[in-house]
Amino acid sequence: MNTLDRVMAERGNTSGFDYLRLLLAIGVLCIHSFTTSYGRPGEAFLLALPWRPFYNAVLPMFFALSGFLVTGSYFRTKGIGEFVMLRILRIAPALAVEVFLCALILGSIFTTLPLVKYFSHPTFWSYFGNLIGWIHFLLPGVFEDNPYNIVNLSLWTVPYELECYIAIVALALLGLLKSRFAVVLLLVVGLIALFVVSFHGGTPPPGDRLLPHRLLVLSFLSGVLIFLYRDKVVIAPWLTAASSLAMLVVLNFPVSAQFYPPLVGYATVALGMSNPRRTFLINTGDYSYGIYLYAFPIQQAYVHLASRPEWRLNIVFALPITICFAVFSWHCVEKHVLKLKKPLFRNERKHSCETTMRFGRPVISR
Repeated sequence: MNTLDRVMAERGNTSGFDYLRLLLAIGVLCIHSFTTSYGRPGEAFLLALPWRPFYNAVLPMFFALSGFLVTGSYFRTKGIGEFVMLRILRIAPALAVEVFLCALILGSIFTTLPLVKYFSHPTFWSYFGNLIGWIHFLLPGVFEDNPYNIVNLSLWTVPYELECYIAIVALALLGLLKSRFAVVLLLVVGLIALFVVSFHGGTPPPGDRLLPHRLLVLSFLSGVLIFLYRDKVVIAPWLTAASSLAMLVVLNFPVSAQFYPPLVGYATVALGMSNPRRTFLINTGDYSYGIYLYAFPIQQAYVHLASRPEWRLNIVFALPITICFAVFSWHCVEKHVLKLKKPLFRNERKHSCETTMRFGRPVISR
C-alpha cells in the first residue's frame, strides 16, 4: 500500500503544498472581491449554493495544511523553545511590516481626518494591537464609505492560528503530542463540543454565517493527526477524489459540517503530496503569506476609488498589486528573517523524524 510515510520518503519535498498554499491564498482574495465590493449582499451570495462549499472550504484547508506541516516542523526541532521561536520568526515580522504600512501609509492616504487628528486618535494606536494578536480592524476615518469599513479582515484568523500553536505546545508539554490516542480524543471531544454549542444557541463571530470558527482549530488538529498516523494513512487518487467530494457535500449542511475536519485533513494532505512540475513562481519564493496579508487592504482601496465597484474588476485590480506586495514581503522581509532559523536548525538532522519534508509555513496566517 502507498502509505503516507512511504510517499513522503519517495517524493521528499513535494511541490503540491507550495501550489496549494498559493491557490488557497488567491482563493481568499477572490472571496473577498465579493465581500469588499458588495458587503453583506456579497457575502450572502457566496453562502448560497453552489458557492457555499467552496467558500467554506478555503480557510479550513489552510489550517489543515498548517497542522500537518507544523507538526512535522515540531518533530524536527530540538525542543519547544526552538519550535516557538520558529513560529514567531515565520509569522511576526511580515505581519508587523503589513500592520505598520497600513497604519502609517495606507491610513494616512485614505483617512478623511486631518493627519494630526488621525495620528493622535486612540483608534490609530489601538491598531498596533494586531502585532500581538489583539485584533483591531479599524483606522480612524479610513474606508468609512465602503460597504465594510474594515481595513484588513484577513487578520481575524490570527487568534485562531495562535490557539493552534498553543495547542501544539500544550500537548508537547504534557508529553501527549506523540500519543495518537490523545490527539484523537482531543479532536473527538472538540467535535462533540462544537456540535453541542452550535445547536444550543452558539453564534459564530462576524465573517462566517455557516461554520463556527473553532472548526478551523479542529481542522488544524486533523492535520496534526494525519501526520501522527502517516504510517497508516493510505494515499490513493480515488481516496483523494472521494474525500474531496465528500468534503464539499457536507459543507452544504450545517449539521453534517461538524464532521468536516477529518475529511478536509485527508483531502488537503493528499493534494499537498502531489508533485506537479515546479514553475518559476514556486521556485523563487513562498508568496502565499504575503498575498493573504496584503490582499484585503488593496481591495478596500479599489472599492474606495471605484465609482461602482464590481467583483471582477476588484480581482483584476487587486491581484497583480497584491502579488507585487507579496514578492516584496518575501524577498525583503520573510526570506531574510528565515535565515535566522539556520543556526536553530544546525542539528536538525540529528533530531529529525522519519520525514524529509521541509519546514512548512503556517496560515494564515493563515
